[in-house]
Amino acid sequence: MYLPRLVGVIHLPSLRLVALRRDIDSVVAFVEREAGVLEEAGFDGVIVENFGDVPFAKRVSEPEILGIIAVALHVARKSFNGFVGLDILRSSAIEAYRIAYAFRADFIRVNAYAETLATDSGLIEPSAPSLAELRHLMPGVKIFGDILCKHSGSIDLVARAFTRIAQSLGEEPLAEAIRESIREIIMDATERGLADALIVTGGRTGEAPPKEFLKFVKQVSPKPVYLGSGATAENIAEYAKLCDDIIVGSYIKVGGRAGNPTDPEKAKRFAKAFRDAFAK
Repeated sequence: MYLPRLVGVIHLPSLRLVALRRDIDSVVAFVEREAGVLEEAGFDGVIVENFGDVPFAKRVSEPEILGIIAVALHVARKSFNGFVGLDILRSSAIEAYRIAYAFRADFIRVNAYAETLATDSGLIEPSAPSLAELRHLMPGVKIFGDILCKHSGSIDLVARAFTRIAQSLGEEPLAEAIRESIREIIMDATERGLADALIVTGGRTGEAPPKEFLKFVKQVSPKPVYLGSGATAENIAEYAKLCDDIIVGSYIKVGGRAGNPTDPEKAKRFAKAFRDAFAK
């Protein structure tokens, strides 16, 4: 029997400022507090994310920033008794995987896994090929890949859809070409990219995806599907029918704003709504 997982996001502050101020102790205290709040609320997992480092680089290369992220993940691993993951924005998959492996995390999240994305950080190529060798050398870290990730446009989707239309000499309707192209992306992510799970989001942080889109991904995917944005205590009963697991950030933060500390009462309320929704 599959047991749905509830994962809370630990939004790290600006690590550039932390590095400049040489204030690693503040990050340690912050992560300890966040992990404790989420565990007490009844969450199954946490994911550490460098959310405060806007605007995001395509890949994080500064040793001091990667070092702080590693410390934050280590603290989360020690402080939280459950599933622990890492997401280095915008799509630093190689760095995230190496850190996750060294610090015994369970999974990483990769925004551009099996697609080329046009983003405000520039064009980001898929990470699946470059992760393949690492997965053999350093096994045991699961990879959760986004499908049509938020804050981006999928170049793969556009290219595939218009290729289908061209091959049909214009006979295939655009809507059908888009639908089948999304199906191909999902299957490539799981069958060729070997993703362990997929993540579906809305267009922006805190926005829920269209229900029909989430439902379609769930129908096609042979792997678990996470709702990755927009979940609230009010809508979770409907979305629980369309996915396997939930990642929540914005809703459980103070003031409902991504990047703020977690609100203990909102986290508890959401965890209860999650259990109630998935028990039905």
